[in-house]
Amino acid sequence: MTQELQSPHAQDGLKRAVQEFWDSKPCGTQNSPSQPGSPQFFREVESHRYREEFHIPKVAEFADHRGERVLEVGCGLGTDGCQFAQGGAIYLGCDLSQRSLSLAREAFRHRRLPGDFASVDAETLPFAASSFDLVYSHGVLHHTPDTPAAIREVHRVLRPGGRAIIMLYARTTFWIGAQTLGRLRLRRLRQRLGREEFNRMMRLPREFEGWLPTSLVISNSTDGVGNPLSQIYNRRELAQLFAPFKSIRLEKHYFPRRKLPWIGQRLPRSFSYWLGRAFGAFWYIKADK
Repeated sequence: MTQELQSPHAQDGLKRAVQEFWDSKPCGTQNSPSQPGSPQFFREVESHRYREEFHIPKVAEFADHRGERVLEVGCGLGTDGCQFAQGGAIYLGCDLSQRSLSLAREAFRHRRLPGDFASVDAETLPFAASSFDLVYSHGVLHHTPDTPAAIREVHRVLRPGGRAIIMLYARTTFWIGAQTLGRLRLRRLRQRLGREEFNRMMRLPREFEGWLPTSLVISNSTDGVGNPLSQIYNRRELAQLFAPFKSIRLEKHYFPRRKLPWIGQRLPRSFSYWLGRAFGAFWYIKADK
């Protein structure tokens, strides 16, 4: 799904909104009741992440890059970054969110792990060509206005023979959820807040009423109400995005069992894994340069 933006100014405004959103709620902070930045906080965030998304350690290849230069684009709280560093990678994490970067640095400090961090825009990475053996990005590049530019940057900074491991949202799963439960939630929110307040929150014209744009419904159905931008992809669109790479492999993972009342947490892990591979919400792209 491509956002229809009319000008660079519109893209800049959207990018600022994305940065402000993730500064206000760094990804993962909602999964710990403890004080953000405390050792207990990081333990709880990590436990929740790999309990609910138990496929990540294997798909991400944390232990396979000892001695290699690893760039994580969108490091968030540093949860995955710590795994790369523990595996012996030479790690550099970057993010647009200053608060996320601050917490990621704290995560590494608590664990006494080596790692560097930088505040960067994924669409214009400030690194030399062929600088990294692995570029990893989990659930980030679908939040930047020009995702194709970000993918081109990933390709540029990878050395020949290097690998990108990228997670992007899957179109079918999020489309169905957005057009059913997502629209219902937003309709109730508009009724509760009133038209003007709802439109302000959604960055819509003050007097807007009627059918909500599909792109807005999808964005607010992926990472919470107020999320300015999420884009979703099918297999054909991913093949186009990653066309500059020598080879690509696509896998689907993650069935959100915790969102199913009563039965969700009772599903065996093996069955949840099968559901994720068949109907998963996340595309994992492994692309070699």
